[in-house]
Amino acid sequence: METEPTIPTPASVKLREFNYAWTPVIVFVLVLIIAAVLFQRRLGPYYLQGEVETVESSVSSTQPGTLAEAPKPIRTLQKVSSGEIISRVVGPDPKNPIPITSPIEGVVTSIRKIPGDIVAAGEPIMTVSSDKPDRIIAFLRQPMVFTPEPGMVVELRPRGRSKKMIESKIAKVGSQLAPIRGSLLQPGQTRTELGLPIIIDAPQGVALFPGETIDINIRPEKVRGK
Repeated sequence: METEPTIPTPASVKLREFNYAWTPVIVFVLVLIIAAVLFQRRLGPYYLQGEVETVESSVSSTQPGTLAEAPKPIRTLQKVSSGEIISRVVGPDPKNPIPITSPIEGVVTSIRKIPGDIVAAGEPIMTVSSDKPDRIIAFLRQPMVFTPEPGMVVELRPRGRSKKMIESKIAKVGSQLAPIRGSLLQPGQTRTELGLPIIIDAPQGVALFPGETIDINIRPEKVRGK
């Protein structure tokens, strides 16, 4: 009895069988790899969120009196120079009002007293904030899998405005845990969470806004100055 020749399986059928059997497995493995990479970069122990900070100075009078107009009207968000007269206080000698000057160059961010108000010595009149951020504060959450140190390199990325990572370094590390700021907690979180405060130098030449949230990636293996 003669054996009938084997009919070869068409390549298209083999490819279809391979897709049915192995494509879900390959896709699942790729998704796991991508998820692991994203977790390490975005949610891993070296990934933090920070808040841009700037210098704020409270303006007050050394003597009590009545607040008077400055040589030119001062309004919220107005830029002022260091030493510029931004208010006057009429004290015991009405002919010689006491000039109130801005201690720093920056922007008037809040006005608490207006001309005609009575002010006490040391009572805040307005707040002037520097328009140049000087540092970024972040908190290392628990459990802490590494110890941050001054000089460690960090990569910064402003949210939404740029995908480019900007390099800076850790300037200071807190000596004890402190409550994490509400702006850096998860949405809807109400309980107090403690973290290790980390101060990062604000990079020069980069447009950052005080109060802005920054994505931070710490590089423990890289230390500046060593």
